[in-house]
Amino acid sequence: MRSIYITVILLFFVLPGFAQINFEFFPELYGRNIDGLFKCRLINLSKSGVSATLNISVTERKGGTVCVIQTPEFTIMPGANPIPVNAARSAAIKFAAGKLSQFTGFNKSLPEGDYDYCFSLSFTHSDNPPAEQCFSYTLAPFADLNLIDPYNKDHICDKRPLLSWQPLIPAVPGSYYQLVLTEIKTGQSALEALNYNLPVINQRNIVSPILPYPAIAPELKNQKRYAWQVTAYKDQTILNRSEVWEFMIECQDSIKKVIDNIGYRDINDLQRGNFYLAAGYLRFSLLNANEEQRLKYEITPINDVDKKIKGLPRITLVNGLNKITIDLSDNGKFVNGHYYIMKIWLTDGSSRSLRFLYQEAGNE
Repeated sequence: MRSIYITVILLFFVLPGFAQINFEFFPELYGRNIDGLFKCRLINLSKSGVSATLNISVTERKGGTVCVIQTPEFTIMPGANPIPVNAARSAAIKFAAGKLSQFTGFNKSLPEGDYDYCFSLSFTHSDNPPAEQCFSYTLAPFADLNLIDPYNKDHICDKRPLLSWQPLIPAVPGSYYQLVLTEIKTGQSALEALNYNLPVINQRNIVSPILPYPAIAPELKNQKRYAWQVTAYKDQTILNRSEVWEFMIECQDSIKKVIDNIGYRDINDLQRGNFYLAAGYLRFSLLNANEEQRLKYEITPINDVDKKIKGLPRITLVNGLNKITIDLSDNGKFVNGHYYIMKIWLTDGSSRSLRFLYQEAGNE
């Protein structure tokens, strides 16, 4: 019984000196290149600082050991600690033999594969055992972050356009998008405008790959060119970035009046800047290269784009050229002399917008 008491007393004095270190590392962010390995954070749960050296090893399931990193001694204070810059700069990096290691050593980045990232702290001036932790991750390169709409070099007549792009693939939990849009001055390229001009839109913390034009941003100006770009990021780390695209606002001041009840103008022609005068009806044509399907469209008042007109007729598209007539006069929600926007989603995934002036039949 006496020996049991002595053991308990010894543990009481030994345990407080035991270094309790946790590792915080996000391989989806930092496991893509050698520099990212030093983004590991060390969480010291004890009440005193400890001295240690850090060993980092990276292995790939099929290719074996990629590299081993050994830092000089540094101090880990209580709380969260980044790896000191001096320790990272002075670290010895050894690449294993093999094509995978040679590629990584030359490019300082890791190709796609199944990786294990193992971190081990060896404490100096202490009898404490090493603290170790490994992280596994299947690394895949990010797909291009492509912009969708407005299309590059396009001419549109929507001064508050809906901006959309492809999502980040593979997805990274907790990531966001930033969208920057700015006017292109005379003599500038789109990239120069984005780098030097005051942005019209600079919005962060976007969750979805789509941004309705912000209500607080000034509307875009007719006959002006604009550049825009989207960046995916998490915390302070940039994950991917799109190309810089440009588009132009091109709206005609005149109103084209369509009075031919037989003719149907192509939807692509109708959206290019001029108002369409709808005397009770909308008439247009479009080509459907796919099988029979329902036309997806909506109409909203130009002064309240969040208020969709309800009760619009259902329209079925057949394969080939479709001549479409939409009877607006029977709906009862259109006001004579008011402007509206019709948006159509085409079968190829793109969209078209048409601004029109509604006029009651017989008043044209």
